[in-house]
Amino acid sequence: MDQSDFMKNLEAAIEAEWTANDFYKRLQEETPNPLFKEFIQHAEDDEEKHYHSFQKLYYQLTGRYYEHPMKRNEFESFEDGVVEALKDELEASELYRDMLLHMPVQYAYEPLFIAMTDEMEHATRFSTIYGRLR
Repeated sequence: MDQSDFMKNLEAAIEAEWTANDFYKRLQEETPNPLFKEFIQHAEDDEEKHYHSFQKLYYQLTGRYYEHPMKRNEFESFEDGVVEALKDELEASELYRDMLLHMPVQYAYEPLFIAMTDEMEHATRFSTIYGRLR
């Protein structure tokens, strides 16, 4: 992975964090369960933090913020949304792990490590929700 690949992945990460934050706001509205709401709110808050830390990193590397398309994840049911969230969180943790191994500057370590470990935690939370739905 060269610097160009790292930047493409960082752009994808910025988009994904923005999309996840929006997705979790809507997903949370689909359940009356207070534990599920708490777990989803936690992930939503973290995704917003990741978005801002990745935008800051992008700015440090390029001198500008990344202007991204505003994508929206749709879901047909709460359960479908939980499954999609779980898959997305697992994919994100793998992406951030790979980016950590090829980061072009040392100051990229902190935001990537925090996001990677948070995504693993979110996957655990969504897995717990999914297990309680079954």
